[in-house]
Amino acid sequence: MSIIGQCRKVIKKLMFGDTLLPQAFTIGLTEPQGEITVWLHGMGLPIDVTRRHSMACADPFTVCIAFDEKEKLTETEPGRLSLKFCERDGQRRVLGKISLNGKRTTDMLQGGSQLVLFEARSSANYCLPKTRIWAHYLLHRYSLWRKVDSAGIKMSFLERRAVMVMFIRPHPVVLVSLDSEAGGNIFPMNIMGDLGQNYFAFALKNSRLAARLVERAGRVALSDVPLSETSLAYRLGVNHGKAAVDWSELPFATKASATFKVRVPVFANRVREMEIEKIHNLGSHTFFVARIIHDERFAEGVGLCIVHGFYQSWRLKGHREELAASLADDLYNKRGTPHSSLPL
Repeated sequence: MSIIGQCRKVIKKLMFGDTLLPQAFTIGLTEPQGEITVWLHGMGLPIDVTRRHSMACADPFTVCIAFDEKEKLTETEPGRLSLKFCERDGQRRVLGKISLNGKRTTDMLQGGSQLVLFEARSSANYCLPKTRIWAHYLLHRYSLWRKVDSAGIKMSFLERRAVMVMFIRPHPVVLVSLDSEAGGNIFPMNIMGDLGQNYFAFALKNSRLAARLVERAGRVALSDVPLSETSLAYRLGVNHGKAAVDWSELPFATKASATFKVRVPVFANRVREMEIEKIHNLGSHTFFVARIIHDERFAEGVGLCIVHGFYQSWRLKGHREELAASLADDLYNKRGTPHSSLPL
């Protein structure tokens, strides 16, 4: 290596340490994840919304929160609200924060819950020291200046930082199965979240055919992915652009789901069948609100989740060998697929 190359390596090490990790980092967790809680601040006592919120769109960045009948949101409150992402155990430190702008759209669900969509007003990430965070931000902006974002989405700097905070909470990866006039399809997804009261939400890119297929089908089956099948899930990403797949050519066995009789992988830890009730075209993504019709668990194994690289650095801080091993596992999991960025 030349002297200039050695100097660059030393400077990079000083600036970033061991924190140069992929944005979309694969880890294995059992569901429901027990590492991160998400708290809504600004309505008196903080409200635990870990299991009743979901990212709804990337551009503009939008998050959906479900409020129950007792939680009345006044007209003056939205500008004071914020989401805080905290470690569940230990010191319960705040690892990230997103301040929210006023509501954009509301929906009422059966049971009285109100769904409210918010955009980001500001964002802060505490997974890394401030100097390291800003070094990453500068590198990120430079990379975007040199080439088009691999996610194919135009987002402001604030929106990108908000997504980084959203993925402090581990996001499970599922395979979405559906029937269509063309035959049927199956593809991976990770922008989603529980809304409570047997409701679930997820978002798909408008630039891909998958969103229109789900809208036409009106019902889907979501299969949790075991960590051991990570590479397979990534390879199925190409199906987002296909009208249908040949089920007999898939590299795994399938079976009919219990209620809708949609083809789902036999290796799925869990299968949830849902009917789409509300659809919002918000910008870069279509946001779906669905009611869970049938939920069945087949195994309690470790499932595939996506977290941001900043959070993975925080998780394994001080454990250099374990961090290096996790990076090697992540690269192995994604073998044969393009480098991914958030969101999927």
